[in-house]
Amino acid sequence: MENEKKFSSEMFGYDKKEVEEYIKAIKSEYESRLQAEKAEANRLSNEITIIRKKLERYETDYIEKQEKVANALITAEDQAKKIIEIARDEANREKERIEHLIEMEKEKLIDIKKEVIELKEKTIRILDKYSNEMNGLLD
Repeated sequence: MENEKKFSSEMFGYDKKEVEEYIKAIKSEYESRLQAEKAEANRLSNEITIIRKKLERYETDYIEKQEKVANALITAEDQAKKIIEIARDEANREKERIEHLIEMEKEKLIDIKKEVIELKEKTIRILDKYSNEMNGLLD
């Protein structure tokens, strides 16, 4: 106990009035402390309730944001796959177009080579003909 009380004595023990007053004072002090402790407990309980509600809101917000991010990643991945697929298809079509053009150019080149050979042969025949005619004139 904080303060030790010394009671005065009377004929048959301690002074009853003093003891009763002391007990009333102690009771009042303890009731006051009890009320203060209850008030503090209520304040802390309310604070804990507020913190729990905030935590629940944060948790809900976090879960919603996590789901949004996951959905965004899934959507981005799907779009990336589609873009890659489209690009691959376009590249294959362009490759086929270029291969077709190359094939056509090869055919043109073969045709030109044939024409050059024919022209050479024709030129040789003409030259032979004129050479024979010149030789015939000179003989």
